[in-house]
Amino acid sequence: MKDLCKKILNVPIEVAYSKEDLKKAKEKFYQYDVIFIDSAGRNYRKDEYIEQIQDYVDFKANDEVYCVLSLTSKQKDLEDIYSRFSKLNINRVIFTKIDETTQFGPIYNLWNKYKFKMSYLTNGQNVPDDIQDASPD
Repeated sequence: MKDLCKKILNVPIEVAYSKEDLKKAKEKFYQYDVIFIDSAGRNYRKDEYIEQIQDYVDFKANDEVYCVLSLTSKQKDLEDIYSRFSKLNINRVIFTKIDETTQFGPIYNLWNKYKFKMSYLTNGQNVPDDIQDASPD
């Protein structure tokens, strides 16, 4: 998977399974302007998962923290996911799978409730071609 991601994105990738692994990866990439940290897909409803992320990652005030939400999720689930991850000081949202739904009201409903900045929408499997800037349109 690591090699596939590296080939598709053409960026260096490091997998971290522990706090120490993450520390080593951050040291390895210190010279980069942007470092993406993708949390493993786990059950967001478990408090220890969110606490583990808070413990592993030393979020700075100027860090951009994105919450990635699938538009194929139910409205209530989107709200629950955003609410739980908001403990990480989310300041931007990415909505995925806009090509797999005809219901776009959840975007507005969630934004209206939380007033976050929307950054990107994804509409397919072709990275980076299917990533688009979010706009009011």
